Amino acid sequence: MPRACGVLALAVAISACSSVKIQTQWDKAANFKGYRTYSWITLPPGPEQAPAARDPRVREAAIQSVDSALAAKGLTRVAPDQSPDLFVAVHGWATSYIDVTSYGYTYAAVPYAYGPMYMAAPVGVDVREYRDGTLLIDLVDAATHKLVWRGAATDTFSPGAEAETISNAIKKTLAYYPPPSS
Repeated sequence: MPRACGVLALAVAISACSSVKIQTQWDKAANFKGYRTYSWITLPPGPEQAPAARDPRVREAAIQSVDSALAAKGLTRVAPDQSPDLFVAVHGWATSYIDVTSYGYTYAAVPYAYGPMYMAAPVGVDVREYRDGTLLIDLVDAATHKLVWRGAATDTFSPGAEAETISNAIKKTLAYYPPPSS
């Protein structure tokens, strides 16, 4: 974030009962009480964004989650040509991993009465596929075009759970908006 945004405060909160980690930053000089309306930045996600962020279903779930959370905070969504107080953008990416755990040899009983009691069986192995994802929610002052608030959420999730994970991350991140007064 450029120095022109003023002094930034950094708040780190780890949500209880969840693996979602939330970080927020904001411009201490911004008048958050003055923000009443917002509009979405309508640029489509680029190739640098995660495939889930480019998925229209996931994107719509993210937009609905942000709209719902901001409405609960008293902000109203307006069209970009209606002079909103804030512009909103959501960015996301994820990295896929495969975790393989080997437990060494396991032993199984031999089904016959004569001979050794036990024999070596194949190695016990667990394979787990997961993703580490990051979601950014940016709120930009529409008059100055300066970033005034950013929320970042990181979480580990299973493939196929993107929409639910993103909705949960957005709700938990926007719980920290507006920032506390200084």
